[in-house]
Amino acid sequence: MKLEVDSERSLVPRIKGQYLMNEREQDHQAERRELSRLRRRVAELEAQVARDGLRAAGRSGADDAFSTIFLGSPDIQLILHVESGVIIMANKAVERVLKYNKEDLVGEHYSVLYPPEPETPREEFLDRITVYDSVLEGQHLVRSDGSLFPAELTATLIPWESGEALLVTFRDVSERIRAQQALKESEEKYRHLAELLPGIVFEIDLRKKFTFVNRCGLETIGYRVEEIADEGTPLYGVIPEHRARFSRDIDKVFAGESLAGNEYTSLRKDGSTLPVMLYATPIVRDRRIVGLRGVGLDITDLKRTQEALEKAKQNLEKRVAERTAELAESNEQLRREVTERTRAQEALTISEQRFRAIFDTAIDCVFIKNASLHYTLVNPATEQLLSIPSSAIIGKTDFDLFGPAAGEHLKAVDERVLKGEFIEEEHTRLVKGSPTTFLDVRAPMQDACGTIIGICGISRNITERRETQAAPRSDEPDYPAPAMKKALDQALSAAQSDTTTLITGESGSGKDFLARYIHERSKRGSGPFYAINCAALPPDLAESELFGHEAGAFTGANRAKRGLLELAEGGTLLLNEIGELSPGMQAKLLSFMDTKTFTRVGGEKCTTVNARLLAATNRDLEKEVAKGRFRVDLFYRLNVLRIRVPPLRERLEDIPILVNEILTRIAFELQLTECPEIDPSNMVRLAQYSWPGNVRELRNVLERVLIVSGTGPLHFDSLSESPDKAPAWSWQTGFPPELPFTELVKSLKRAVIQEALARTGGKKTETARLLGITRHILRRQIEAAGPVERRDGNDPLEE
Repeated sequence: MKLEVDSERSLVPRIKGQYLMNEREQDHQAERRELSRLRRRVAELEAQVARDGLRAAGRSGADDAFSTIFLGSPDIQLILHVESGVIIMANKAVERVLKYNKEDLVGEHYSVLYPPEPETPREEFLDRITVYDSVLEGQHLVRSDGSLFPAELTATLIPWESGEALLVTFRDVSERIRAQQALKESEEKYRHLAELLPGIVFEIDLRKKFTFVNRCGLETIGYRVEEIADEGTPLYGVIPEHRARFSRDIDKVFAGESLAGNEYTSLRKDGSTLPVMLYATPIVRDRRIVGLRGVGLDITDLKRTQEALEKAKQNLEKRVAERTAELAESNEQLRREVTERTRAQEALTISEQRFRAIFDTAIDCVFIKNASLHYTLVNPATEQLLSIPSSAIIGKTDFDLFGPAAGEHLKAVDERVLKGEFIEEEHTRLVKGSPTTFLDVRAPMQDACGTIIGICGISRNITERRETQAAPRSDEPDYPAPAMKKALDQALSAAQSDTTTLITGESGSGKDFLARYIHERSKRGSGPFYAINCAALPPDLAESELFGHEAGAFTGANRAKRGLLELAEGGTLLLNEIGELSPGMQAKLLSFMDTKTFTRVGGEKCTTVNARLLAATNRDLEKEVAKGRFRVDLFYRLNVLRIRVPPLRERLEDIPILVNEILTRIAFELQLTECPEIDPSNMVRLAQYSWPGNVRELRNVLERVLIVSGTGPLHFDSLSESPDKAPAWSWQTGFPPELPFTELVKSLKRAVIQEALARTGGKKTETARLLGITRHILRRQIEAAGPVERRDGNDPLEE
C-alpha cells in the first residue's frame, strides 16, 4: 500500500454556534485552543514519523513499522473506511481498555463504540470524527460491560490500499477530568474562604483589572461588584502618589516575584484614605502566569501603635538620659549591696553551722520527710530514741518504724501537712515495744517557688509528763449497779467509732468520767483529751477559747493562739454543759461539725482539724429546743448517740467501789504515803445518804473528811446536814392503779414519809419540819399509813 499524506486536504472544525462570554471565559477558550493546536501538532508529528519510517524501510518494512506503532500504541486506535465508517483495523488497546475483541470489531460500524443515541442518524457519527486537524473533547465510548470511557478524539487521513482511510485515536482523559473537577472545587473553596476572611482579598489579571474582590474588601473601599467589573483598575485604589510604585510592584509579581508587606495608602470611593499592607503572589496555570492574587490588610491600628511606640521611644530615650545620671549612684548602691550580701552570706554560713549544732545536739527528735513521706534526714536524738542508725532510718516510712496502726494515723496527718497545714498534736505510739507519747509539730517545707516539697517535724517525748499528770485508776471499772453497767456498755459501743455522742445526766454524776472512758478505749486513745465547760466561758471569749485567734484580732491579742479544737488534734474534745452556748457559738460549732474546718477569730485561712467531739449537758435539750434557746439542727447533729449517766442515788451499790477509787486518787494528789480506809459503819452511812450532788459531792465529802480528820479516824458527821436544795424525788404507779384508792393513798403516804426519814437520818422532828407538819401529826400518819421501813432498819416510831 502507498503511505502518503494529502497535505492539501484540511480538517476544518465545525462551529455549532456563537456564545457570549466574558473576558475571563475568553481567556480560558484561548488556552483550550492553544492546547488543541499542540495536541494536533503531536498527532501530525506521530503520523509523519510513521510515514517516514515506512518510506525508508520500503513497503514491507513500512507495513511492519506501521503495525508496530499502531498495535503497540497505549491509546485506542482505529482505521475506518472514510465513506462508510466501517472499522478496518483496531489495535490491542481496544481489548485492554474497552474489553472488546479487536477481531470482532473489524467490519462493524464505528458507532458501536458510542452510546446509543436514537435521535441521531447513523451517518452523522462519521461527521463527528471527521473534524480534521482538530481535537474533539467530551467524547464517551462504551465498554463491553456498558460503562462509559471518557476520551479525547483526533483523526488523520492516511493512504490505504483502496484509496484513503481514517486513522482515529481515542486518548483517555479521566485523570484530566478529575484534575479539572478538583481545580474547580479548589477554586470554589478558595472563593468561599476569601469571602469569609477579613481584609481585602482580590485577584488581578494581566490587564491589571480586578477579576475578584471579596465582600469585606468591597465594604472597605466602598465599591460595588458592578463598579469593580466595569472600572476595576486597581491603580485607582491607591492615592496618586503611590500609583507608579504600585504599578511597578504589580509588574514584579507578573514577572514571578511576590509582595510581602508592602505599604500603600488606599483611596476609597468617597475620597477617604486608609493605610494598607499588601501581600501578593502570581497565579500560575499550565506553567504560565495569568494574574496575581493578593490580600490587603488595614493597618490603621498598626500605624497608631507605631506612632505610640515612636512616642514611647522618645520618652524612653528621654528617660534613659535622665536615668544615666542616676546610674553612677545605683552602681555605688549595688556595690554596697554586694558588700552587705557578702556579709549576709557569711552570716548565713554561721547560721547554718549553728543550726547544724542545734540539730545535732537537740534532745527532741528532729526529722525531714520528702513528698512521698520517706525520711530523708534525722538528728542523733532520733537515732538514740529508736536505737537505729540514721542510715537505716533514711528511706523508710512511719509504717516501717512504728507499725501499721500508728503509721496510718501519721500518714493521714502528713498528707494534711503536704496540703499546707501546720499541725501540732499529741500522739502515743509503740517505740521498741513500749507505748511512748510524743508532742508532734509538723510544718510543710517549700522551695523557692513556694511549692511544698516535704515535711519538717519535731517530736518531743512527753511520756513521763503524761504519767506524772495521770492519776492511778483501775484498768476496767466494775460497778455492780445495773444502770451504770448499761451506761458503760453504751460508752464502749461509742468508743468503736467516731460518732458524735451526747452524754446527759445530772450535775456531778460523772459525765466527764464517761467521756474520758470513751476516749481512752477508742482509736484516738493515743491522742490528747481536752474538756471545756461551756458554762464557764465568758461570751466574748468563748469563740477564741474554742477556735483560737490571730494576733491583733482584738484588744490584748498580742500573739496568735490555738484554740482547744486545734489542741485536740488527733484526740477528743468534750464540750461540757453545751446547752449554755450562745446562739452564735452554736451556729459556728454546727458549721465545724459539718465541714471539720473553721477560721480563727480575726483570721482568713480555713483550718482543718481531725478531732472527735463529745457533748455533755445536765439540761433537757428537747425542752431547750422547744423554748428556742438551743438550735434544733445542732441538737439533731449532736444527738446521734445518747448515753444517760445515772445519778448516784440510782447506783448506791457502786458507793464502796467509788469511795475506794476516789480515796486512792485523793491520796495520790495529796501525796499521802498510804490510802486511808473507811470502817463498815461509815460505809453504811455513805450508802444511806441520797447524794443530791452525786459523785462530785461524794468526792468533796471524802476530801473534806480526809483533810479534817488528818491521821485519825474518818468522821462523816456532816452527812446529817440537809443540803440547801433537796434532790428531786418521784413516786410512780400504773393507771388505772391495781390497788384500791384508799390503799393507793396509804402507799403514797408511806413512800413520802419513808423518803423524808431517809433524808433526815430518821429524826422525826427534822422529818416533820421537812414535811411541813407537827411531830404529833407525823406519828399519826405513820400509824395510819402502815409499817414504814427505814433504810437503817430501825422502827420510825421509836425515839
